[in-house]
Amino acid sequence: MGSGWFKESVVKRVGNGAETFFWTDPWLVGRSLCERFGRLFDLAENKSCSVAEMFALGWEVRGEAWVWRRPLWEWEEEMLKGCQTLLLNFSFQVQSPDSWHWQPDIDTGYSVRGAYQLLTLQDAVTLGEVETLIWHKQVPLKVSICAWRLIRDRLPTKANLVSRGIIAPTAHFCVSGCGGIESAQHLFFTCGTFGSLWWTVWHWIGFSSVDHQNPSGHFLHFVGALGERRVRQSFLQLIWFACVWALWHERNHRLFKNTAQTVPQLLDKVKLYSLWWLKTTNVTLAANLHSWWSNPLLCLGID
Repeated sequence: MGSGWFKESVVKRVGNGAETFFWTDPWLVGRSLCERFGRLFDLAENKSCSVAEMFALGWEVRGEAWVWRRPLWEWEEEMLKGCQTLLLNFSFQVQSPDSWHWQPDIDTGYSVRGAYQLLTLQDAVTLGEVETLIWHKQVPLKVSICAWRLIRDRLPTKANLVSRGIIAPTAHFCVSGCGGIESAQHLFFTCGTFGSLWWTVWHWIGFSSVDHQNPSGHFLHFVGALGERRVRQSFLQLIWFACVWALWHERNHRLFKNTAQTVPQLLDKVKLYSLWWLKTTNVTLAANLHSWWSNPLLCLGID
């Protein structure tokens, strides 16, 4: 489960909302909104408001709670709509205070024994599932190896280089300029710039999903998001690998070549990579650039 296992196992239960931070506490379906909607958090002016304060200001469409450093772009507006959709059915328990809960055992709460069992069992199950899916016959071997290294946290991210004494601790910041520490988890999933690629990919496919933040959990959730049919899982495996490959290349280009591409340009790379890989192994595939750009599921006959 990685270094974030404890963080992922506790959740804030909102009563009156006065003691829960809207963006940074995991109070809505078990994850913090700054992790799910990193780009919005980066742009938000009121990062430290409580849930109660945001509700009082108005978090509905055009509500006064949404104050940004600049006007939102179109894809960021779509992200905001997704956030507001999650808030629609939320209700306060105004007579109760906010409280923390240990998710693996709500009844008895946290214990050292329970935490140990969670760590040992979850790691074995998750990595076992990942090992069966990480190798894809339509994906170049070097891409699968990159993904395997990401799952195992063996990529030379700045955080890993610092821990090995290769670079100074002061040089650990993300290449996107977001101010975060460049760990694998941050770089690929929670960075306000790099992590937003996943949202645009879901929009391209035509589905919406709330993704995990650790690599193995994110991979398994992403691959299974459209159901258990093998053809769907195979397609999403391919797309996940293409995203990881595009993000890692972009990170290296920014670091070593001082060049940068936008998220829409990275999305185009994901589309190109995935189509190239499919056509290499399936010469009869009728998809062209226009049809693949418009509806990849239809191109593959996935209903």
